[in-house]
Amino acid sequence: STDSIYSHEAWGKSLGGISYPLLGDVHREVVKKYGIHWPDLNANYRATFVVDRDGKIRFVERYGKGELPDPEKILGEVKKLH
Repeated sequence: STDSIYSHEAWGKSLGGISYPLLGDVHREVVKKYGIHWPDLNANYRATFVVDRDGKIRFVERYGKGELPDPEKILGEVKKLH
């Protein structure tokens, strides 16, 4: 996310805590490298990346404003890795 780490901390606390780290990409370096920078909003698209054990990206899906991922589709992509 292009939100700050402080924003992520507050969001995580509002959920009762989370057990994984979140990236605060306020300078948009990572989102640009991964092709999910949304220049019109100076933010990032929501996206799902499925990465294999070797660190290779095997699936990418980007979502526009108001769009959400289909959990069953993502699970299907993860199952293809095994």
